[in-house]
Amino acid sequence: MAFNRRLSFIAEWYQEEAAIIRTFTICFFPTGNAIEVYDQQHKRTFLRRTKMPELSERDFFIGSKINIFGRQFDIVDYADDITKNTLDKYRKKTFLLLKNICIQQLGPLLCALIDSNFSINRALMVQFTPEQVKQFLSNKRNVEASSMLMNQLIGGPSMGFEVIADNAVQKMKLCKEQSKECSNDNTVAALVTLFEREETRIGIYCPQDEEEAEQDLNFFFNPKNGLQATLRLKNSTLGIIKPHCIKDGNLGRIISEITSNGFKITGLRMNLMERVNCEEFFEVYRGILPEYIPMVAQLASGVSLALEIVAADENKNSYEEFRQFCGPMDPEIAKMLRPHTLRAKFGVSKTLNAVHCTDLPDDTILELQYIFKILD
Repeated sequence: MAFNRRLSFIAEWYQEEAAIIRTFTICFFPTGNAIEVYDQQHKRTFLRRTKMPELSERDFFIGSKINIFGRQFDIVDYADDITKNTLDKYRKKTFLLLKNICIQQLGPLLCALIDSNFSINRALMVQFTPEQVKQFLSNKRNVEASSMLMNQLIGGPSMGFEVIADNAVQKMKLCKEQSKECSNDNTVAALVTLFEREETRIGIYCPQDEEEAEQDLNFFFNPKNGLQATLRLKNSTLGIIKPHCIKDGNLGRIISEITSNGFKITGLRMNLMERVNCEEFFEVYRGILPEYIPMVAQLASGVSLALEIVAADENKNSYEEFRQFCGPMDPEIAKMLRPHTLRAKFGVSKTLNAVHCTDLPDDTILELQYIFKILD
């Protein structure tokens, strides 16, 4: 019975050539991490039961995006009552806003979230305008808190996150309030410890209930509201934390390494890139690197985190400094020659080498614009 346990979802895939949305049923079998896809329109199997070790049960929830062999499927509903009853009351979304006054806490926040079994599904660094802040605060009931939040959001860039966990809204709220209920829960000990500092409690906003969480998420991640990723494009360079590192739970640790070694993050966006976009992005390596195809497959295999990075010392060349900090492409060589680099610490192979960094100085602006502007 355990072998046949499955979770079923309704999913949509946008077929660009025909400019139509096609509907599928996706079945995920937790035992063996296998996928089966059924084409509802043509009433036939689209993909027979196939193992996909890069996917896990945590990747499937309403609103998630799943990459299957280069095709991006949007999970829009449950396909049966068994799946709905199993997941609906547990896998919940909430919103977190890291204010400018607390951006240096990004690494510790992500580490605490991951250690407390939260998944980061979407992320974006933005600069609110006064009008956008008013729109964002229009549904807030606490007028005094809203006034303070307005001043904080106008004062500098903020980072917004959609995070997923069992009972996410209540769990986050209780951790921030330092309630006894959470203090006795070992599964969220890292978050409780993070919120012990008053400046952290002030610097991180979270909604009070599920309705407010839904409103916040709909506003922040809706392109129609005009919130755009911050991008400096001046003595800056691109870094991408690859999907395998995010799946392995190393996102927060890598961010902490970056920000504690002489770099600042001036742009941030989480992406799930289509295979065609990954091929286009890595086009310069086609025919040059034998790892080109697996590099594309890795970047398309799940969410990645794109960063605009600048050297904290403005007199230094951000491109060169960060490229050196990433280390050699092959982690085995990095471990021998430069053991303190990111690829030495978090890389596994030439393909699973933790981070992408811009290789040529003339490509920094091109790569930043492609990831932050063209893919937007």
